[in-house]
Amino acid sequence: MLLLSLVFLFFSCSKENNPDDSSSLSEEDIVLALKAHNNARKEVGVPNLSWSKTLEADALKWAENMVENEKMFHSSNESRPNQGENLSVFFKTVGGESVFSPTPALDASNAWYNEINDYTYSEIGSDVNANVMIGHYTQMIWSTTTEVGIAVAISDTGKVYVAARYSPPGNYVGNRPY
Repeated sequence: MLLLSLVFLFFSCSKENNPDDSSSLSEEDIVLALKAHNNARKEVGVPNLSWSKTLEADALKWAENMVENEKMFHSSNESRPNQGENLSVFFKTVGGESVFSPTPALDASNAWYNEINDYTYSEIGSDVNANVMIGHYTQMIWSTTTEVGIAVAISDTGKVYVAARYSPPGNYVGNRPY
């Protein structure tokens, strides 16, 4: 039993410490990222999101696509019908070695949430928010969105690509997020 526990512990630690071995998120990261989204939604009085494995799988396909292209870019609306999308990329080295966060989905969610500092409540596309990046935040809090799924893929160069998919999507020009 002790040997089995040690083997399990070794593989668990290996997965967390070497993210190149897996593109999936830890359960802790999923819980924390979902909590960050739902805390933001609570602040504006909209219902909580639930986690979607289907959206997570779609997000993973896109994160892997960004790795293949070694750049962050949005997918087309046609390739993700009825899904919103938030993206992020992280890269950190210490002494020439890549350093990976154990919670990349939470890190991305916090970065998207921080757009609140530049957001003035208004219709999407209005002149009020014309020169600031706020679309990640407004997608997080879009009142009719009910589900989210986030995934991560890591390139050979150590870039961590994070993709989130939302259903139904938000950020409709001329509408307010809540």
